[in-house]
Amino acid sequence: MAMIGKYLGAYALKQDDTLTDADKAEIVKTYNSLRQKHPYVDSITAEACIKSLCLTNEWEKAYELIEMIKIVSTPGTAIYSTLAGAAFRNGKADAAWKVLSKIIERKQIPQSILYKSHLQYCQLEDAKGFNRRMEEMFDFWAKNNVIPYDKVVNTYVDTASKYGWSTRLVKIPRITGNCQHCGHSLSRITFSEEEFQKLAKSIMDKVIIGSDIYCKTNPKELSRFKTFIESIKPYDVVVDGLNLTYIQKKTGPQLLWLINIIEHFSKLGKKILVFTRKHQKKLSVFKQVERKASVFLVDDLSADDPYMLYATMASGINTMYISSDFMREHYYSLRDQRLQQTFEKWQSSHQYFIKTSKTGIRIQEPFNFTLGVQKNNDCWHVPLVNEEFRDTKSYDFSNMWYCFKRNN
Repeated sequence: MAMIGKYLGAYALKQDDTLTDADKAEIVKTYNSLRQKHPYVDSITAEACIKSLCLTNEWEKAYELIEMIKIVSTPGTAIYSTLAGAAFRNGKADAAWKVLSKIIERKQIPQSILYKSHLQYCQLEDAKGFNRRMEEMFDFWAKNNVIPYDKVVNTYVDTASKYGWSTRLVKIPRITGNCQHCGHSLSRITFSEEEFQKLAKSIMDKVIIGSDIYCKTNPKELSRFKTFIESIKPYDVVVDGLNLTYIQKKTGPQLLWLINIIEHFSKLGKKILVFTRKHQKKLSVFKQVERKASVFLVDDLSADDPYMLYATMASGINTMYISSDFMREHYYSLRDQRLQQTFEKWQSSHQYFIKTSKTGIRIQEPFNFTLGVQKNNDCWHVPLVNEEFRDTKSYDFSNMWYCFKRNN
């Protein structure tokens, strides 16, 4: 069985357009012979069968093999990408979109073979049909917060250009969000009060009052903290003092960066709340923190993330926070895809990051504009990121975008 799997796997390494009809017939014949002898195959052999069958007209047999794999393991993105690609190539768009949605639901990254097949599918139509099918993919990226890697985007640029689209790589400033190619601006990040309250409730229920919270946090302290927040809110800025202290480490005088940040926002007339650990109160310079900010001291054994999130959410939709923590654990604890997207949107528009250098620190402003694929008037904007980029919440998010503009 293993040898047959490797034999079929060798076909899968070939490009679809290099396979002859005889090759495809051999794949199907070999597979049928294998299944007659072995009603069930191991997951490695099944994957080789899927990848080779998807190069033939018998590609739909892959569904049965995927169910077989599920008995012992979880099918990976390579399998689903191959299947979705086959569906596009064979004109079964509904099936392809369904499989692609499954990839996204599983937090997997679609592979390039899928996008190559989608572009082939687009080019089966005239210019009008091509445009519609191209925009279906752009719309899918936008709705599901998918940011394709630069190699994928470049293939769409090359293909779109052949069909009369005007495409250009542009630098879009994060302050103005204006594209010099089309003259339009990126979409501003907006929140309705209802959307914010739904997110805030989910944060409270799933992150703050989650089943593991009391393993990380002193319950009495948490109760005292809630009372404290109710007595001083609203405030403008919440500062993760522990995070700043950790970043600074032994660079310069103790609490220097925390004090500098408090001074900065105090001069702007902001009401400030600082979270830090109890042991820091022993430092003589800590009085400088207390003069210009409300302070809540957390037990040294408590988790501070829940406090940060609770305080920021409880204060209202306009409260910002300062931390270089990505809060990934809390993002994943939300589970619901739409809630996760809302959390990302809230985080990117409400979080100040601290960037360090040899000379000190710089405060990185939150984003004003949506950090994903988007349609602005009649143009599409796609951020350009490489495979090293894994996190849309990063303050190093690319300022290079491709602008796609239809000229027909």
